[in-house]
This record gives sequence, structure tokens and C-alpha cells, in this order.
Amino acid sequence: GGELISNILGDSSYSTLTLLSGMDGKLQHIYETLSNIEEVTVRTNNSNSFTARYVLSKINFETYKELISQTIIIVDKLPNVLGREDSKTYFVLFENNMELRPTGGFIGSYGLLTFDKGRLSDFAISDVYSADGQLNGHVEPPLPIKQYLGEANWWLRDSNWDPDFPTSAKRAEWFLDKEMDKQVDGVISVDLTPIKSFLKISGPIFLSDYNMSINADNLYEKVQSEVQDDFFAGTHKKASFLTALSRSILDKTGGLSSTQKTSVLKLVYDNLDQRHIQVFLHDSEFQNTMEVLGWDGSVFTPACSGNCYSDLVGIVEANVGVNKSNYFVTREANLDIEIDEARIDKTMTLTLKNSASANLGLSGRYKSYVRLLIPENSIAIRAESSIGQNTVVLNPEITNSKGRKEVGTIVEVLAGETKQLVFYWSAELSKQVDQYDVYIRKQAGVDGYPVNVSVSSPIRLLGSSPTFTLTNKNRKANDKPDLTYQCSNPPCDAPLPEGYEYWYNTTLVRDLFARFSY
Repeated sequence: GGELISNILGDSSYSTLTLLSGMDGKLQHIYETLSNIEEVTVRTNNSNSFTARYVLSKINFETYKELISQTIIIVDKLPNVLGREDSKTYFVLFENNMELRPTGGFIGSYGLLTFDKGRLSDFAISDVYSADGQLNGHVEPPLPIKQYLGEANWWLRDSNWDPDFPTSAKRAEWFLDKEMDKQVDGVISVDLTPIKSFLKISGPIFLSDYNMSINADNLYEKVQSEVQDDFFAGTHKKASFLTALSRSILDKTGGLSSTQKTSVLKLVYDNLDQRHIQVFLHDSEFQNTMEVLGWDGSVFTPACSGNCYSDLVGIVEANVGVNKSNYFVTREANLDIEIDEARIDKTMTLTLKNSASANLGLSGRYKSYVRLLIPENSIAIRAESSIGQNTVVLNPEITNSKGRKEVGTIVEVLAGETKQLVFYWSAELSKQVDQYDVYIRKQAGVDGYPVNVSVSSPIRLLGSSPTFTLTNKNRKANDKPDLTYQCSNPPCDAPLPEGYEYWYNTTLVRDLFARFSY
């Protein structure tokens, strides 16, 4: 990995085919060796070896094996992506997730990244307002953009309104073509999280033109200060700063040790997994691989056959307050699923906490258009918001989109406030099911947050993946559930009063797939 990075950023020509075919063989050997070491270590651990227990506590073999497997899958497809025969130019969207948008963040700047014969030959960064200023004619925006952002026209900067990244990427390409007469070979989105992760590996970067040191701790503050203070449409200040930062990161990458370069490769994989980086390329073979790995940012609509029901749940927030208040916002979600013979009732509670100081005024207010993504056959949809004991019934906007329903509503969380947004919906079952699958989608640009899932059923489960904990469910009035009875490996012997309830708590850093068998 380190050798590949050095060649891409270097000045010397090299054969991408020779280098990458050699990497493929080495990776296969490393994977086999790692698997053998893991097998021996696990076997030794079963004999109560202290050394084996220590190794297993320090090394996550599965993580490294998965990293190697993913690299093997994409290595043979990289030569064409890196311009082995014809140069390739990619449209890079810099999405500021301190102003959250459906595919990661507000598009304040963009870059054109060109590879020629395996080398990075050009990387030019521009301000999005310079491009938007070149648009001729009127483009009708989605209704929420017009209604809540107050924009009568649709621009490149707001083109990422669809949470499905391939859809938004195509729209962004369309705007680039119309505004700048530029055609590209694909689109890549990047938010601030990977840059912060990089700085933790590389250490601080000094920008001599700005007499400024940037590290993982002050990145958000410095970027915010430079790209927003004294900003006006048409200025080159933002693009100049981001160009200097990007050049410094590339220079720093070239000087990293082999171990650090491997760490950079891992952080790229992690951020692809966690949807802080998304990829949509015109190379169909490569893009199919991105889709299989879940790195294309698409909204996956699950399906299953037989006596099975598959479910989709996704939260999409779009900051329409024209500020960077997401720096102060944290969230937690609770998904409650009640399965009966003929119906599934679901409740999603999203808790938004805004820790901004009241002194910030409107800059600290979080105004967001929140959408719930659910299956197209969902019924009995309603929503409400609450602060403490005060509850307001909402009138959500419900639309159909690509085989799913989107339930949208505007929410405002003032500085220092905590607000809950609750969605209710159901689905009718036309047949008896013996398997229930649920896909919980993580939004691009959002850091990991607590998600608590409960599944209730009158019938006990035969199994679940991941493993849900069974608790004694008791719905009698004024009676608290007995949480002392637990069963990690259902089925359990004794029937429980009032049915069965299973719990799973996690930090949602990537999509969650759960399966239940009856």
C-alpha cells in the first residue's frame, strides 16, 4: 500500500499493471499467513495460554483480514481508474459535515482530480459559488429547498439533496457540465472526518502562507474560520485555503513512513465503510465493486423471498439553517419494532441535543429538514416532536422515491435544547413470516451515535444476528419490566408473560443489518 501511494504521488513513471499484480500476490500470501497465525493462536488460547490471550486481546485478526480482502478485490481494477491508458478526471465534492446535508454536508468547494498513467497529474480546487455564478437559466429545486432554504433556483451547492449518492453524483455532474462545461469520469465525496483522521496519523500540518498550524483538534475551528469569515460570493479565499491544505496533506503523505502509509490506507477503508467518503465512477466494473462493498453511498432497498419480510429504516438530516451548527449537535435513536401475526408496528425516536451557547444566536440554532426512509408499503404514518412534556403533532410530507417512502418534516433545536422527533408507521403482513430482516442505514457525514433496537413478538425467536438479548416483557399497567431475566442464545425454555422482547444496543458507525428467525 505504501509503495502504491508513493508512486501515485511521485514524479517517476511506473507500470501500474506490474506493481498491482505484484501487490495482489503479496496480499494473498499475507492473508494466508495471517489466517494461519490466527488459527494457531486461537487453538493455543483454548489451552489457557497467557500469551495467546494477550495476542488476541491486542490484535483483531478479522479486521486485518477484511482489510486485505477488500484490497485484493479492488487492486486488479485500479490501473484503469488511475489512467493507465487514458487520463481520468474525477469531480471531488468537499462536503462540510458541520452543515449536514443528505450525502454528507454542504458543498462549499469542489476539486478536479486527474490521474495519468498511474500518477496524480493535477488537482485544482474551486469555490462552488464561482461555478454557480456561471449557471444560465432556471433549474427548479426540490420543494423543501425552495420552502425551507428559500432558494428559488437549484444550484451545484445544493445538488446533493437525494441521500442516494449515485443519484446526487449524477446531478452534480450535470451542474458541472452546465456551469463550467466540464465532463468528468466520476464523482467522489469527502467530508471533514477523513481529514481529521489523517491528521491523527501524520501529526500537525503547517501552512506557511497562513502562518497556521492545523491538527486533529483544531481542524474544524480553523476551516470554519478561514472559509466563512469575511466570505462573499466570488472571493477566492476559501479555494486558496483549501488548495494550500490539500497540497500540504499530499506533501505530508509522501513523507510518511511505510507503517503510517498503511494506516492511511486503513483510514480510507474505514471512512468508505462509515460513509465519510463515497465513490461513483463511470468505470462500470469498478463501480460494481464499490456497490458490493457498500462504498457507493446508494440507498439499498432490501428484499427477501419466501416467508420473509425485509425492512428499511434510515434517518436523513439536512441542515437548512445556513450555518455550521452541526458542530454542536449530537443524536441518539431508539427503534421499537412490534411484530404480530398480521402486522408490524414501528416507532423511531430521534433525540437531537444542541450544546451550542445561547450567545451564538442564529448561528447556534439547528434547523433541519429530517426525513425517515421506510418501505414503500408502509401505512399509518404519523409524527410528533417534543421537548420535555410538551408534545406537538406534526403533519409530515410523504413522498414515494425509488421503491421507498420518504417522510419529511422540519425541526428546530435551539441552542441548549434537547428535542425528540418521533415517527410511527406500520406494515401489513399478507402471510405468516418466519424471518424478519431489518436494514438500518447510517447517513453520510454523521459520526457514530447510539442506536437502541427493541423487537417484540408473541412468538419467541429461534435466533438472531447479531445476537439480541431477551428480556422478560411485562405490559401490565404500573408494572416495570423485569430486566433480570436474560437469554443470549434463544430459544429459552420457559415462556414469558406478555410475549418476548429482544434488545440490541450499538453505536451506529456503519449500516446495521439484523435478521430474526422464528
